[in-house]
Amino acid sequence: MVGGLLTRKRRVKTPWIEPEQLQKAQERNEAFWEGRLEGPLMWITVPEANPGKPPHEPSTDEELWTDVDYVIAAAEYQLEHTYYAGDALPVYNPWLGPDQFAAWLGAEICLQPREFTSWVTPFVQGWSEHPQFSIDPENRWWKLYLEIVRRSAEAGRDRWVTGYPDLHTGIDGLSAIRGAEKLLIDLLEDPKAVKKAMSEMTGLFKYVIDVVSEIILPTGQGTSNWTMGWSAKRFVCIGQNDFTCMISPAMFEEFCFQDILETCNAVDYSLYHLDGPDAIRHLPRILEIESLDCVQWIHGAGQPSASHWLDLLKAVQAAGKSVQVYYGPTHGEEADPAEELKILCRELDPAWIFFWAAVDSIEEADRLVELGRQVG
Repeated sequence: MVGGLLTRKRRVKTPWIEPEQLQKAQERNEAFWEGRLEGPLMWITVPEANPGKPPHEPSTDEELWTDVDYVIAAAEYQLEHTYYAGDALPVYNPWLGPDQFAAWLGAEICLQPREFTSWVTPFVQGWSEHPQFSIDPENRWWKLYLEIVRRSAEAGRDRWVTGYPDLHTGIDGLSAIRGAEKLLIDLLEDPKAVKKAMSEMTGLFKYVIDVVSEIILPTGQGTSNWTMGWSAKRFVCIGQNDFTCMISPAMFEEFCFQDILETCNAVDYSLYHLDGPDAIRHLPRILEIESLDCVQWIHGAGQPSASHWLDLLKAVQAAGKSVQVYYGPTHGEEADPAEELKILCRELDPAWIFFWAAVDSIEEADRLVELGRQVG
């Protein structure tokens, strides 16, 4: 069914972007993935650009993520009161924090909505106790997540895009359910069990993407994920492999590479989340994956902004991949986005740059978009 859905021509509808800009933004997003775009993809937003009264919050912090009526109302409010410039579109990403996948496997989860995070208690005491990992259809957190996805897809029809989940599967999923220190020991002492578990993580990634696709594709709004960007096809962020910062290239090859290869092959357009200097050692091998389309570079706390990593970004483009950089809350806010954009477009191929920024004013957003058109 999913394959059939992909053959239909999809176009986002929304009342929050003027029709001419909306059509152009979608065409430019598709052109970017197909390698036909002239100049950088400019995904610029101004959160809370328009005044309004947000929905009344529920009585507990946990309900900020578990009260589905509130979750959808809050998402709609946020999207409606955002200003979309350039190639940006309204996207809502249902989630229960970064460890939601571990919770779907049965881990006890602690939600911290006000800190925009979650964490779980590892439950794997030994691999032999878990002959096969699966998602129980009656798992509370899986059912809640799917309910939010369905409600978002229904409410967002002709208004916003419901994104694919932020999936910390693979080695990060195993780290969450086993514990990082124990997993590091397992790589040495029980590699066969880890490889088997990694294979199961790959299968579960594909399963989740297929289940979510069956919900969101029929809406006709296309797809996105937490990294923004848009496509009428299945566009997914692949790499959430923070654990790999602790292992060597040899271990990455042995335990992680096949998972990344297969997950890239399972979707239409893929973006790898490369997080921090300690992850760079694995980049040469990652760039050998033909089906990988884009690398998101997150330079990390205390590190200089993207324009100071030109050799890295040039290597990504030399391998035939585009690069995504982000400037906004929690990342890159110390940099001047306009100056960064000028440097990046001068030193790199502008047509292979995905420039994502959340700025403070409509005027700044429009200036950035205009600058992107000029320097690109």
